[in-house]
Amino acid sequence: MKIKRIFALATLCLVMALTCAACFTACSGADGNEIVITGSTSVTPLMEKLAEAFEAKNADVTIQITGSGSSQGIADAQKGACEIGMSSRALKEEELKTLDSIEICKDGIAIIVNKDCELTDVTSQQVYDLYANGTAIGGVNTPINRSNGSGTRDGFNELIKNADGDSLKELKELKGETQDQTGSVIERVAGAKNVLGYISLGSLNDRVKAVSLDGVAATVENIKAGTYKLQRPFVLAVKKGAQLSDAAQRFIDFIRSEEGKKIIADFGCIV
Repeated sequence: MKIKRIFALATLCLVMALTCAACFTACSGADGNEIVITGSTSVTPLMEKLAEAFEAKNADVTIQITGSGSSQGIADAQKGACEIGMSSRALKEEELKTLDSIEICKDGIAIIVNKDCELTDVTSQQVYDLYANGTAIGGVNTPINRSNGSGTRDGFNELIKNADGDSLKELKELKGETQDQTGSVIERVAGAKNVLGYISLGSLNDRVKAVSLDGVAATVENIKAGTYKLQRPFVLAVKKGAQLSDAAQRFIDFIRSEEGKKIIADFGCIV
């Protein structure tokens, strides 16, 4: 009977060990050197640049990055589907009960129009009226929203207010179209002169034009000075109390290093 008990205990221990290994593999890859990162499509281009530089110095590590929206990245980190979740907004009080937040930089939200559009400056009131009521700004009559779960959408809707201090976030429904990716917003705006949208400042390219807001240009200098008000943090979400893999911890340390900070600054974000 003693032999049977020992065998049963050993079998149970083996099953538990295999279960733990399977959970770890889901987050960290088959050999523990694959880092799984999901979340904000605004943070994704920056994370890809950081990952490329890190992998060049660490041939043993592979980083898998999936742009799926801030809310999905946060949810993935909470349930252990990834080691690191990307968010382009601050974590909410409820989320901080199960997650630790690591702010890596601040980013501006650029309001963009077609390169041939005559608009160069808009007011917060005009933008509010466009999204709230469909009131055109000159020839621009179609606002582009991001999908629910987007950190960029949360930041934009919270920060755009009318003269009474009411924000877009307080409205149940907004006018216009919805795009679920930063790239698709750029494509839509680049293809039509009557469209206005918003993206991460770091994702701005020469296919579209950023307009000033209330007379203040969307630049790194103005964000640092606090004069350009459309700004939010880029944060990494990791499960509270979880032991990060060695590869993931090294990557986070790299992001916080002087080399990592330079990559972030060159991307157009504020460290």
